[in-house]
Amino acid sequence: MSCSTLVQVVTLSLVALLGQANQIKAAEGKLLSHPPMRPLPTASTRPLAPGPAFFVDSTSKGDDAQDGSQLHPWKTLAHATRQLKPGDTLYLRGGTYYERPFLRHSGTAAKPITICGYPGEISILDGGLREFCDSPATSWQPFEGGAEGEYVSTKTYPQIDDRQVPHQFLPTAWEPMWGIETERPIALGNFADSMIPLHGYRTIGDLRAPTEFWPAAAKGNDREAGPYCGPGLWFNRETGRVHIRLSHNRLAGLGDRAYRGETDPRKMPLIVALGFGGEVLRISGIKHVQIRDLVLRGATGSPMINLYGSENIDLDHLTIFGGFPALLVSASKEIRVTHSAFRGLAAPWTGRGHMKYRGTASYQVIFQNGQPENENIEFAWCEFTDDHDCAFLRFVKNLQFHHNYVDNFNDDGLEFGPKRRNHSMFVYQNRIGACLGMFQQHELEKDESPVDHDPNTGVFVYRNVLDPRAGVYYAMPTKDEPTGEYLHNEGVLVGDHGSPIYPVMRFYHNTIIRRASVFRDYFLFGLGTVGISKTERHVFNNILVQLEGSPGMGMGVASNLREGGNLLWSFAPSSAGNLDPFAKFRTSKLFIDSKQFFEPGWTTLDHWADPAFVNLTLAELPKMDLGLKSTSQAVNSGVALPSEWPDVLRTADAGLPDAGALPLNTKSWGVGVDGRIPLYGETAAK
Repeated sequence: MSCSTLVQVVTLSLVALLGQANQIKAAEGKLLSHPPMRPLPTASTRPLAPGPAFFVDSTSKGDDAQDGSQLHPWKTLAHATRQLKPGDTLYLRGGTYYERPFLRHSGTAAKPITICGYPGEISILDGGLREFCDSPATSWQPFEGGAEGEYVSTKTYPQIDDRQVPHQFLPTAWEPMWGIETERPIALGNFADSMIPLHGYRTIGDLRAPTEFWPAAAKGNDREAGPYCGPGLWFNRETGRVHIRLSHNRLAGLGDRAYRGETDPRKMPLIVALGFGGEVLRISGIKHVQIRDLVLRGATGSPMINLYGSENIDLDHLTIFGGFPALLVSASKEIRVTHSAFRGLAAPWTGRGHMKYRGTASYQVIFQNGQPENENIEFAWCEFTDDHDCAFLRFVKNLQFHHNYVDNFNDDGLEFGPKRRNHSMFVYQNRIGACLGMFQQHELEKDESPVDHDPNTGVFVYRNVLDPRAGVYYAMPTKDEPTGEYLHNEGVLVGDHGSPIYPVMRFYHNTIIRRASVFRDYFLFGLGTVGISKTERHVFNNILVQLEGSPGMGMGVASNLREGGNLLWSFAPSSAGNLDPFAKFRTSKLFIDSKQFFEPGWTTLDHWADPAFVNLTLAELPKMDLGLKSTSQAVNSGVALPSEWPDVLRTADAGLPDAGALPLNTKSWGVGVDGRIPLYGETAAK
């Protein structure tokens, strides 16, 4: 694929969604840093709700000695949240609340407590420090003897390194900073105008590095100085001061991703948060609470929202910038997260190596193994973007994950975890874009997976559009790479860490579009080969298309794979001429062995044919339409599936099932906040 086409794909994935309205502007009234990666928050139009209402205002109008009425609002959330009773609504007037509140009171099913932003105003909950945003000119000074463009805070913050014990990492997993606690990044932040993340540096050597090349001899956490990871912060534990450097990127191939903005931090407001371990919003032991229409920011290597031992919590229309994770959940049930945007720590110039080895290897959502087990969790119409890892979902019973947009994760996407007896996860009608590993697994403990399982449970992945073509910034180059190819590693559909026993997965009616050839030529983009040992997998009625090379026929060994009704195709001319790429396999011993697991034998019920999408051409990616033409061989070519497998479009699919995410003549749907991102990536029709 040409460089220009790659840029077009990335533009579709990362840039086309930029929001221009209600941007947070710098003091001079113009954008001083870098164009935003995603839409910035806009004010809610939700009307005032009926019932008792109270108000809080962080400006001079607020006073905790007042009665909390609209004319006489309270000033602090710490005071306001103590006053709430079932049925009350607390409105946050527009502005920034530099607090880390925790909720104290529960509502009831009939009278929930609601906390929300005031209509027409943007309300921000910030766990950072006010001075770096409100008074940048007096918060920084040049640092003598440092790197070119290095500044240091004018104030000291001696209590920041308080060595809090990490509690948000994956259960029993390796904690990245184990043994090198003095290198834990405890200064993180964002440009206030664009909310592009600032890199949290582990060492001063990296902050001061003269180049952005990965040291040729370095491996993993080697402490050889460099590379410079872009604009960012480092906290000096000896002096208690924050160092900052906003130098421009010089790495060839970054193109429009490179930082070219203001380099003097005294001239622009910044979000700066210091410390580690303290959540910004704590919800513990609470029931029947609704939190709506807020912006949250200013977390460090800490949860933005820590939700523990709670029930019936609704999070709606939140925008969350950063946090590790943005949402931490344990021992909770009946949790619903809707129309919310999760924005991670990866700037446009940030790759996997920067975060994993020289910064913060963050997740956006983590479910922990508290007791009782997390149960009945829903994520719907949310956006998860621009981070290292997306979501660790293992410890959930009955997860509904639908109509979401997942894109630009330079490591792991959705992690279901090793096999369990009662996995019950439903992932459907999402658009999932670039992830290094779209569906990943971690082995956490040896021999932990059961041999048997409840036959009615499993991980159900269906009616999704999976489009990883933009790729991710994987490995930092060791020399100039003018083409920028290093930004576009397409990764894998399924992968793992430590060869765990995979969960039982039922993968059906999905449409997958790849650019590059599959790793090791794996069958069904890896679904037919990777991680089938000691488990079972069902792969039916999917469309799998590549733009380069032919979809893989690399088989493993005879295993418990059941598959059929899949339509495979490649736009590569040499592949399109092969009328039956499965013929040779059907003469093999492995084909005969496969019948002991699936009686027709692997590939027997599959098809090699152009799916005849309404529109899929390299020249018109922004106008892509993956609906089926009436002449498509995907129509009525699938395999009838068990009625107990959920399928929201079953009644719309007359006759035999059509392969792919959308049956013939089915209208596509929007994903993300308010369905604003169409399934194919264009602006959604109203």
